[in-house]
Order: sequence, then structure tokens, then C-alpha cells
Amino acid sequence: MTAPLDLPSLRPADRDAVSALPDVIGIHPYTAHWFNNATFVLPVLATIGTLIAWAAAGGDELLGISIFAAVVTVLMLPLVRLTWVHTPTVIALTQDRILALHQGRQLKSLTWTDVVAVRKQDTMGNIRWYIVAQDEEYISVEGEIAQIDILLETARRLAGLDPEPQD
Repeated sequence: MTAPLDLPSLRPADRDAVSALPDVIGIHPYTAHWFNNATFVLPVLATIGTLIAWAAAGGDELLGISIFAAVVTVLMLPLVRLTWVHTPTVIALTQDRILALHQGRQLKSLTWTDVVAVRKQDTMGNIRWYIVAQDEEYISVEGEIAQIDILLETARRLAGLDPEPQD
């Protein structure tokens, strides 16, 4: 089973890059966006919430907390941007390789002949998968990738690996 090639659902730069690839058999877009990052969202919500509370009730403490949260938000923006530009916005599977793209720019590419493992890592409930090559290069597959089960099944099959054991 492979993922349907739903090119219209991709970001424009990803759509152009995937369209230029030969023998595409599956595309898996990242369903979240940069602003879904908790490092950004939580201080923004704290800023908005405390500003609303300050406007309703007054008080220097609430204004101080909202200013602090706004400063944290601004200071976190470079970190959020740095992590975002290294996050695949689409993972494409072709007959001979897997590619991680970020808005049309290739982040990594592994040939199926080099892939030796598909590893799962659970970090406090956040599950991430790694498609690993012989030289320990890897493509990280975040939990927000669409149809991740199909991606992993297809990757194992194309790399000639054993299917995941059923529980």
C-alpha cells in the first residue's frame, strides 16, 4: 500500500519540488506549522491572557507578567525559526530513495539500498521515527507527518526490511 499522491494539499514550493521528482510513489506532508510549536504558543497565550486580565482588573503584577511573557515570546522566535527550517514539510518516497523536503528545499535523501533500520523513539509520549542508513545518517519522521503508518510500511518494504512485528 502506498500513500495517494495528493499534490494539491502540499505547500506550493513542496508541490513544485515533488512534481520534479522521478518515480514518486508516496508523499507525506507535515500537518503542523511553525506556529504550532509550544515554545512559541505558550508565551503568546500567556501574553494575551495576562493582557486581557490586566485590562479587565488592572494591577501592575498582571502588566509585568504580560511584558515578561511578550519578551519570552520574542526571544523564542529565533529558536522556533531555527527548528522550523530543519523540519521536513513533506517526505517523498520514490522507487530508489526517501527525501525530506522543507518548502521545496531538500534537507536529506537516503537511497533504499543504504537504509538499514526504521527505529522508533518515544520521548515522554512524543513518538518519533528514524529511517536510518548504514552510515548512521537518518531522516527523522515526526508524529505530525500524514499517513505515517503507510510511510513506515512502505519504507520498510522498499528498503527490504522485515515488516514491523504486530502486537
